This record gives sequence, structure tokens and C-alpha cells, in this order.
Amino acid sequence: MIDYARRLDNARTRMAEQNIGLMFLKPGANLFYLTGIRRQEADNTDANAYGDWAVGGYIGLKDGITLTAPRMGGAFFQAEAEDKPWFESVRLILESEDPEQVMRQVISRFDLRGKKVALDDRAWAQTVLAFRRLLPDTEFVLASAVIEPMRMIKEDAAIELMRKAGQITDSAFQRALAMLKPGVTELEVAREIDYQLKLLGADYTSFVTGIRFTGPGRATPSALGRVTERRLLPGDSVTFDFGCVYQGYCSDFGRSAFVGDPPAEYIKIHEIVLRAQREAMQAMKAGQITASQTDRIARSVIEAEGYGEYFTHRLGHGIGVTVHEEPFLDAVNQTVLQTNMTFTVEPSIRIPDRFSNRVEDVVQVTPSGAVSLYTTDHRLYVIG
Repeated sequence: MIDYARRLDNARTRMAEQNIGLMFLKPGANLFYLTGIRRQEADNTDANAYGDWAVGGYIGLKDGITLTAPRMGGAFFQAEAEDKPWFESVRLILESEDPEQVMRQVISRFDLRGKKVALDDRAWAQTVLAFRRLLPDTEFVLASAVIEPMRMIKEDAAIELMRKAGQITDSAFQRALAMLKPGVTELEVAREIDYQLKLLGADYTSFVTGIRFTGPGRATPSALGRVTERRLLPGDSVTFDFGCVYQGYCSDFGRSAFVGDPPAEYIKIHEIVLRAQREAMQAMKAGQITASQTDRIARSVIEAEGYGEYFTHRLGHGIGVTVHEEPFLDAVNQTVLQTNMTFTVEPSIRIPDRFSNRVEDVVQVTPSGAVSLYTTDHRLYVIG
């Protein structure tokens, strides 16, 4: 079980060290991380509730948290805060009120003389402007300065939730393989994966599911999105990229398949991709390597085999309560990897109009190297 009280104590210690008297967190990853207020599945349109730009958690150096919430939909926030003693109150914003005046009332509870205010990195522009009007002499900083270093290192309870998210993802992949037959479309496979993830206990997907069928002379413009109506044909390669959220924590997963007998070059490419991942993971020893060095190890494997131009993205990224978070395994990030950091490690080789191959695991950094949180093997799946 996640110890939110301990997280809040740690955050307040960091706030005091940085002379921050108040931290405002909008509903989202940071508020969930510190307080356990779950995120709702995102609307696919800009569905606005009255005063939602003023909604969030107001966290001081002591006492309880005040959570503001819209009247419409406010019952969700009230229920979420009910069993969490670190919340003092849930203040609903009524349609008859000016949201900025509600903010004024809440802020007036805090002694901010000579102190900074930290705002969620993704706070609305309306929110930031209102804070500046209400506190014209205050210095504002980003809440990530407090929370981001905490989120990088996962507690054992968080890693167990990520392991469970991985188990759900593993199972959904096995069920999706069963429908991978010539004639099926990328869209049909993606929809089946999304259905199976929820059926298996996921809260929702952690990002838009990606399925790619690649074959000779069948290029798909990237502008068409992550899935199309393209049908699977003999001689196609198939790459998977999907994940889920389980109790607030994310998975991100990738494997490759081929329809029919794969050519020798494709088998070779698959082995190169696996070796790039394996060598990078072996080198990810806590305190001994940076994020950029990790990326360079995997990239060097692929470049040495003559396929460097076809590995077009970073090696991976931090993952936790969001699917992409610091640190990133790219060419420039100098963060030294530490025990219980979690990353995706996802090398790939994609040759347009021919074939694609990728593998992706979520891994945990240890003193002896990275270990996968997944159980699905890394073989090339051959569709007969």
C-alpha cells in the first residue's frame, strides 16, 4: 500500500528547504502521486466544468490539504478525499460564485509572507494568471522542483503496482495474438487489446494503442495515426506498442511478430534489437551509468550492424504514474541511474516499405543491472 502520509512529509520537507509556503496541484499525476486522488479517464473533447481552472489541491507546510472541486462532478472528489485524513476539506465551486474569489478564500489560510508558491507544471494559464493577480508580490516556481525527484525513485509498493500493470499487459498481449490472422486490421487488433486490458482489471490505457503492419511496398504515412484499416497480409511484420494504468501506475510494452516464414534478414534484425536491449539492461547498474550512456550502448549495437539510421528514437523513458516521465534515456540526459528508478528500454529497427521490429520492457534499476517487470518472452512470434 502506498504511504501517502510519508510522501507528503517528504514533499513538505522539500518545500521548506526551498522556501515554498504553498503548492498548488491540479487534478492529475502530481496530485495523485502525493495524495491518492485518482485521475478520471480523460475526455476526448474539451469538456469544461464551471471553475475547473481553479480546481486542485492547495498544500501548505502543515495542517490539512484543501481540495477545490467543481460542483458538477464534485461528488467524485468528495468521495476520493473521504478516507484520506490528510485532506482538511473539499470546497465546491458553485456556479453562483467567482472561482477566483474562491481561490482568494483558500489562499488566505496560508502564511505566505516572504515565501514562494509552487504551481503544477500543467496548471491552466487561467490558474497562473489568477495566482499572479491574487499574489502580485510572490515568486512562483514549478512544483516539479519538489515532486519530480521523488517520483524518479519508486517505493517497493509502487513497483509492485507496476508489476501488476505488466501482468495485465502480458495477458492482453497473449489474447491479442490469438486473433492475429491474415485479413485482420490494425484497428481491430488495437480495439481488442483495449478491451482485454479493461477486462483484465486495468483502469484504462496509458496511451493510444499502437499496432503497425509493415510489408513490401505498403508504407503508412505517420499522419494517419497509430492504427489504420490496413489488413494483415502474408509477409508482413507486426509491431505492438501499448500499455495500461493499474491503480494509478503505468505499463508500456512492445513485441514483434511476422506472418509466414520470416526472411533471414528479419531474423537477424530481431536478434540485433534483442541484443541492444539486453546489453543496455546489463549496463544499467545503479550509480554507475548515466541515461545518455545507456542510450549510447544500445545505439552502438545497432549502428555496428549497419542499421543505425533505422533506429530513429530515444532508447526509453522513465515511467511511473505517467507513461513518459523523467529521466529519459536519450543522447543528452546526464542523470545517473539509481536503484528503483524504472524505465522503458525499447530499441527498434524500422525500414520503410520492408519491415519493422521492436521490443519494449519496463525495467527496474538495481545495483547489478536492470530487471524486467514483465514475463512475456522476447522471441519472434511467427504467425503460421
